[in-house]
Amino acid sequence: MSFQDEPKNPRLSINNKYKRRLNSLSLAVSDFLFHAEMKLDPAVAGRIYKRAEIEEIVAKCQELAALLPDPADAMIGPPVREDLLDILEQTKDDTTALIAEAEAFFKNLSADEWEELRSEYNKPAGPAK
Repeated sequence: MSFQDEPKNPRLSINNKYKRRLNSLSLAVSDFLFHAEMKLDPAVAGRIYKRAEIEEIVAKCQELAALLPDPADAMIGPPVREDLLDILEQTKDDTTALIAEAEAFFKNLSADEWEELRSEYNKPAGPAK
């Protein structure tokens, strides 16, 4: 999310929004067709009210679905970081140093300080302000 009024690259921003909306539309139309077919099945839905109207809408949606990308391809999640294991390996020393600092801190606490920490931790939460 940007805090600026205008995107840095308006052309790219519009293109990305279009792609997201197109994928979203593909998923929505696919979902609609799935449920419309269930509604048109008398074994599932029973007596069908306004069957001709529903069939006409389904036919138009099927035409639209033919123009849209495949819904399986539309389910694109966030990009996968291929270098995630490298990043974790690089930060291992930082984590080890933080743990060592925390252990040193807790070893140097007096009994009174430990008791104060325990009592603060076990204190019931007050009403939200």
